[in-house]
Amino acid sequence: MSLKKLVDKNMPFLEPQQSVSDALSMMDEFKVSHLPVVRKENAEYLGLVSEDDILDMDEEKSLVENVAGDLKKIFIDEDRHILEVLEVISEEKIPFLPVLSRKEKYLGVITHQTLIDKMAEATSANQKGGIIEIETDAQNYSAALITGISENNSMKVMSLLTRPHGNKGINAVIKLNGPDTSGVIQGLERYGYKVKNVYQGDSKYSSLMKERYDALLSYLNV
Repeated sequence: MSLKKLVDKNMPFLEPQQSVSDALSMMDEFKVSHLPVVRKENAEYLGLVSEDDILDMDEEKSLVENVAGDLKKIFIDEDRHILEVLEVISEEKIPFLPVLSRKEKYLGVITHQTLIDKMAEATSANQKGGIIEIETDAQNYSAALITGISENNSMKVMSLLTRPHGNKGINAVIKLNGPDTSGVIQGLERYGYKVKNVYQGDSKYSSLMKERYDALLSYLNV
């Protein structure tokens, strides 16, 4: 999917000729710490201006164009993957990410909410089903084996999230397409996987996914 389809065009942008007071008022109105700076006549993206950039200026009536030359030109091309959006937002600690067309024209931004919705969709976080959290060493880990164990017990793996554990370990969260996890658990244990937590209802699923996403979606605290 092209990132162009995920762009939010409702996020306002600043033009270079606008005043610093305009910028601060707009940031306050929309509850954001950054705003894109764009030349409206040709959709040229100049960069992101932050509240700190504005407050550091000497004169309150200065124009945005006076800081435009020093702005970080943080953006992503419309042809990149949604995971790359997550990477940039997390690294830069920004509330949204501007998107440019193939011709380097400003299209709009991808917001946190859009990113969360798409990540939830990609990992089946918005689907009902059982969850198994396991731990194993890297040599023993096999996504194909986990999928096979699940299918042998008439279950489908809807998503499989992994992260390093210690020097050589792996933690994984398995999302299944149904609540009955007992057969899959027995199969996993036979192959040496340590089952740490099991959730068979939806009430605890969102809590578990939030815990797993705390590292992945650290930008939420921006």
